[in-house]
Amino acid sequence: MKNSIFIITMLCFSIFAKAQNDTISVYNSQQYFNKYQDYMQDVSFKLGVGMLIPQEGLKEYFGASPMLDLTVNFPIKNRKSIDLTLQFAIPNQKDEFTYLRTIDTIQVKSTFMFNAFLKFKKDIIKTEKTTINVGLGVGMSHVTTNARNPFYEGKEEDEEKYESITAFLASPAIELVKTFKNNDEITIGFGVQYSPYKIEGAVREDIGGLFYVPKIAYRF
Repeated sequence: MKNSIFIITMLCFSIFAKAQNDTISVYNSQQYFNKYQDYMQDVSFKLGVGMLIPQEGLKEYFGASPMLDLTVNFPIKNRKSIDLTLQFAIPNQKDEFTYLRTIDTIQVKSTFMFNAFLKFKKDIIKTEKTTINVGLGVGMSHVTTNARNPFYEGKEEDEEKYESITAFLASPAIELVKTFKNNDEITIGFGVQYSPYKIEGAVREDIGGLFYVPKIAYRF
């Protein structure tokens, strides 16, 4: 999991650096500092809440689960921007699923879900106070279960105490953004998240991986 987070963070940093090169041209250190300060004023942090609403096969195992959403937005140009998003949820699990291990097969429940992804966005409608954007997020979904790792010794940094599932995540979404005084913003969004959890061969094949994700967020 830590390796996945590191890769996503480094990818975000490289894109962020390119975004600065696209938007900042400098001739001396003072000008660079001023341009950098101006750019950072446009970088925003959003705190949001939402729901993970399971679809298809997932509905047999999960109910709707509340979610906390943390997003940092990096503007680029031509109405484009990049979000680095972290999501945290405690799944509302209705039934256990089968977890296949090298030594046995057990029934487990998920205890925590963590999603991390980059979302590439473009404003399709933009007025002084209202913006509508569409985007596509790409990253990973990590689910921790209540099954203890039989090989856990606590010696390696990346060794996890409990069995977990990590899968690729794709998330198209649309957002309505309303701007108020002092540049405060309220974002109302709706997205679809897909993670093929069977990718690691750990979960029963028909569990599915589709969530609807409505959310509301506030910009600081």
